[in-house]
Amino acid sequence: MAYLKFSIKLLLLVIVFSACQNKAANSSSKKQLVSVDTSVSVQQKQVQATQPVAAISASTPTDSMIDGHVLIPFAYRVWDDNHVSKVINSNWMELHRKNGKYHVAKAQYSIVYAKEEPCSGLPTETINPKNDVLVFCNIPAIQAGAVDSIAFPSKIISPKKVFEFNYKDDRYKLVASGIEFYKDENQDNPNTKYTLKLFVNGQYIRTLIDQSAYHDTATELEFIGDLDRDGKLDFVIASPRDYEESRTIIILSTQQYPFVGTVQFDC
Repeated sequence: MAYLKFSIKLLLLVIVFSACQNKAANSSSKKQLVSVDTSVSVQQKQVQATQPVAAISASTPTDSMIDGHVLIPFAYRVWDDNHVSKVINSNWMELHRKNGKYHVAKAQYSIVYAKEEPCSGLPTETINPKNDVLVFCNIPAIQAGAVDSIAFPSKIISPKKVFEFNYKDDRYKLVASGIEFYKDENQDNPNTKYTLKLFVNGQYIRTLIDQSAYHDTATELEFIGDLDRDGKLDFVIASPRDYEESRTIIILSTQQYPFVGTVQFDC
């Protein structure tokens, strides 16, 4: 009888010990699953954080321009650490005219320093070109060499007129709307709008100019030609907003945003 009681107690101890081991094993398994789930969640967050930003829509307004890549032969004011001589260098190109034809080449210039400009009292650095330069630029898409160009009868395209011309196998059309430049009723209005749109083969391509500030100024064509060698035309346009500003815009067919260079010479 005593032996039977001892056997029963021993059996109960074995059952209890086995149950404890299973419980510990299940608890450990659950902890491992939780750990794995957590690591996957962190990885997903990292992937989301490193996704590239979506490209900006082509419908971005035309006043979204890239600055710092366009200069003109002009006197630039010097103040603080703003020196045009520190901006332009051997990497820059120039668009110049020679013997009636346009060429893109390495920029050739000298910097002329003046201690004081009469209007502002500030010193100036003038970019003095060796050639008949229209514009200096630091835009990798623009390639060196002779450039095909289009002659235009007038720099200003009136809203009442359409400028049409052919290039290669395409028919180009520039259509303006808005202000008539230098008219008496608009001359002193700083908020008069002018829009210039480009069409190719009857299809709208892009808005070249959409400007609402003019003060004794106008939008003028300076150059039409293939600067980036893609077989499509590019534009250089002067479009100052005030008579004490020089503002040159380069619009390339291969680039979503125009490039702009601005010089202020207000007193």
